[in-house]
Amino acid sequence: MLGECLEIFGSYTEEEREKCILDNYVPKDGTYILVGENGEIKEIAEMKLDKKTGEIDRSSAYFREFRYFDYHSNLISMNKPQDAEKIIHSNNYLSFWVKKESLANGKLTPQVIDGYYDILEHPEKKCEKTKALSIYERLEEAIGPVDVETLQRNKKWIHDHIFSLEEYALNELKYRIDFQKKEYLKIFFEAEEEVYQREGNRYFIPNIYNSNQYNVVINNEVFGLPDNNQGMNAKKPFLSIKTRKSVAPYLLNRENVMLQKQFFDYLMNFAMVGKYNIYVDMEHRAFCACENNQYPQKTVRGFFLRIRKGKEVEIHDQDVVPFFRNHLRKPFVYENKLGIEDVKNPEYEYGKTCETLQELESMIDDIFFSKVLIHNYFSDEEKIKIADETLKRMLLLSRRKLFAWLHLGNDVDIRGLLDKISMELVKTSILNGYMLKAAKQLNLRWSLQQYFAKGGENMADFSVALREDLKTKIISDQYKGLESDREYYFAVGQMARYLVYLSKAGKKKQSLINPFLNARTDRHLKELLGRYFKKYNYAIPVGAKKVSRLYGMLECYEPEDTIMQDMISAGFVIDNLLLEKRDKEEKEDE
Repeated sequence: MLGECLEIFGSYTEEEREKCILDNYVPKDGTYILVGENGEIKEIAEMKLDKKTGEIDRSSAYFREFRYFDYHSNLISMNKPQDAEKIIHSNNYLSFWVKKESLANGKLTPQVIDGYYDILEHPEKKCEKTKALSIYERLEEAIGPVDVETLQRNKKWIHDHIFSLEEYALNELKYRIDFQKKEYLKIFFEAEEEVYQREGNRYFIPNIYNSNQYNVVINNEVFGLPDNNQGMNAKKPFLSIKTRKSVAPYLLNRENVMLQKQFFDYLMNFAMVGKYNIYVDMEHRAFCACENNQYPQKTVRGFFLRIRKGKEVEIHDQDVVPFFRNHLRKPFVYENKLGIEDVKNPEYEYGKTCETLQELESMIDDIFFSKVLIHNYFSDEEKIKIADETLKRMLLLSRRKLFAWLHLGNDVDIRGLLDKISMELVKTSILNGYMLKAAKQLNLRWSLQQYFAKGGENMADFSVALREDLKTKIISDQYKGLESDREYYFAVGQMARYLVYLSKAGKKKQSLINPFLNARTDRHLKELLGRYFKKYNYAIPVGAKKVSRLYGMLECYEPEDTIMQDMISAGFVIDNLLLEKRDKEEKEDE
């Protein structure tokens, strides 16, 4: 899959690739200083990424230069520094980066500075240690030797200014540099972009491979193991392929390894601003980066990468995207089958139509998952802090398949999954006493079943008319029994809630309700009803016609189908018929 990504990225010209990277490049937080050719400070700017908006302040007149110089002065990783003490974090003599705390705590010394510039002046010394001397010698033949005169001039400027920079900036430039912040101080010496690129490559190319001990020369060309998301050392012998002459998993030549580096630099820009979902569109030969709650605006056929920012950008997951589009194949309608209104929370009005997966995802996240789904698709299990154990369990059970449906267009087995998790979440809401929440979840459950129904299949498991018919039967003078399993199980829920209501226990909800919601047979349900009826019949008003009528109807009915948990739940959450105030005619009858 990485090969296909590199194929697309490699089809861009060198200029296009660099533009892709630099247009999205995010410099790290810190104070950036540009020193002119005559040694004067031309610009001081503060770079700060706004983590909420993903934007960085671009107001500096030299922002473009800072961005370009910064990109070409980066270290591949802190395992491959130019400064052996790892105090200075830049890679060439045109730039000088340190953490501000290294100045404040005295870690940066003149000796460290001398050591840094000595390596830059004599790069072959380091290359001998890392077995990259032959690579560097070929590189130097192509780009020329180090400009020692410019290096010495920049080194002198650093020695003369770095330890008094705070005072100099305040007195001469009226600019206060805050050295208490845990961020970078980055100094750049003005030079042509081509020079920065050349000196950056002087560092990158000899250090681009994971370890030069795996390098092989084929037809006078060096092949080696890339460093991106790949670590081979004595602690990881299982990564070695012992049956091959070269034990490295795969090898790339210089051109392809630099292409892979550029691609990972491109991905890092997205990771820096929280865009961890990468869509690789093979049809349009393009990449689309999205935040957790964002969607591609165009159709996608290709691949999906899930990235994360660590010490480097890391690809944590990948999948195939046969065909994805945000627009639903047909509108989804959120129906109010229970006839319950939520005046205080009208954000999802009944009858609301969703045209896109993004809208539907937001509704599922809110109503089913209490807004913990979208930001936890790929969270480590131990980092998900949810007090409700059932909610967390359902999240972990369903998140990958829900993501595959909502973000990758794969709806295989999604209907069965939604049926399972929605029923568990409804029951949990009822057990916790959140009847209005349970009602909204039931409405969404039935609306989703209707959406996925095939042909003329009708999944409208409940309607307000069902309740009204039952009401008529229990107050009518003429006896009429239950006529369907749906009506029966709804009536079970109504009777069960009434009997639970009669309990005088302080916290009566969970222990009394749970057996009804988890009963597996009708026989068990009838036993529960009989037990509760005998236990609490002392609290039933004498001559309560509706109660005795409904209980008798339940005793006489034998269902044909399996337990309908959602209908029992509907009986719990909707207004209870047995608790309604008696109308005038019923009072007279009693």
